[in-house]
Amino acid sequence: MHALDLVGARRWLFAGSAIAVVISLIILAIPPTLRPGIEFTSGTTTLIHFNQTVTQEQLREAYTELGHDEARIQSTGSNEFLIRTNELDVPPGSFTEIAPEPDVAPAGPVAAEVLGTVTLGAEGASGEVLLRNPFSGDVCSFADVAAEQVAGAIGTVMEIHEECQDGREEDTVYSVIVGDDAGLVAARNTHDFTEPPPEPVAAQDQGERTVIEEALEAEFGAFQVLEFASVSPVVSKVAVRNATVAVVVASLFIMAYIVFAFASVPSPMRYATCAVIALLHDVVIVLGAFSLLGKLFDIEVNLMFVTGLLTVIGFSVHDSIVVFDRIRENVTLAPQARLHDNVNAALLQTLARSLNTSFTLLFVVLAMLFLGGVTIRSFLLVILVGVIAGTYSSVGLAAQLLVAWDEGELGRWLRPWKRRSDEVVAPG
Repeated sequence: MHALDLVGARRWLFAGSAIAVVISLIILAIPPTLRPGIEFTSGTTTLIHFNQTVTQEQLREAYTELGHDEARIQSTGSNEFLIRTNELDVPPGSFTEIAPEPDVAPAGPVAAEVLGTVTLGAEGASGEVLLRNPFSGDVCSFADVAAEQVAGAIGTVMEIHEECQDGREEDTVYSVIVGDDAGLVAARNTHDFTEPPPEPVAAQDQGERTVIEEALEAEFGAFQVLEFASVSPVVSKVAVRNATVAVVVASLFIMAYIVFAFASVPSPMRYATCAVIALLHDVVIVLGAFSLLGKLFDIEVNLMFVTGLLTVIGFSVHDSIVVFDRIRENVTLAPQARLHDNVNAALLQTLARSLNTSFTLLFVVLAMLFLGGVTIRSFLLVILVGVIAGTYSSVGLAAQLLVAWDEGELGRWLRPWKRRSDEVVAPG
């Protein structure tokens, strides 16, 4: 006889699940059901960091003046905002991408960089200026004459050796090229050093993006575009279809696997059905939670949400299978015992393991929510809610449904008309 009868309290556990599901469905019924992210609706998202203090209200007003009153603006940090608008008219190449820095030096000769030009000879000097070779490889010590040039000739500076300074800037040494001649010359024997002008960079016309960014810079000052992405309606429709198919296919494969894995116990289809019911319970609660977060905090549903939802499905089924596996062992060891007792023993045997695993995962998720970026926030929130719901459903729903089904309670709940007819007393 067990001190704690979890199965005996199944009606209260079912009631808790029913209340959570009903509340989630009510929240989902209130528009907007869910706030779809850019992957599920066409549009453009821009992540901007301003150098000055800017408020959401100021930014929203600026976008309204630019003709984008539909813009949804969300603060993601100090002077950092994630802005969602309708799809902008931008040409190819207007998207921000992170290019990896090469970690190896290019093979072959590399073109030398021109550092500037200099006039040979001191100010007002005349005559010849000597270009020298380095002494034993030391550019700060001159050896024989490499070439002679007339004072006033213009030399191209290829290297500046400031390490030759002996407390005086004029002791700097230049490596210069004049025509076909090259050599070293002390800075004191030159004048009018001039750096090369910067190469002109043609401004790229980025369409509507350029118009918006120029207007924002004029009003709020300098800023950095950390991320810029756009999704067309065609891509968004494909994303919705693929996400739906992924959830349905995962559920079907889970049912097939459980039926196969528990073929040795009576009615394996019941195990699969109860696991999927618990899975749907967790999915509905996650959807309800995200609907509430979307209404209160503008949290969007994106592909990271779908990834998290599939992870929650896997976690929920995994937790249920652990309990089911212990039920199978108990049924094998004590086939004469009631299923009620075998299930209760299995729940008590796996309860500590389930709680320890869930709490460990929750601590990691909470830490990442506080320390991680906005990119994976949807994924982490799904995991947070899903783990809580999944832990509850594996203990309070999936295994309990097996007992309710075995004892005929599900039939009575699903056929109230039959129960009423059985209670009718025949006349006479």
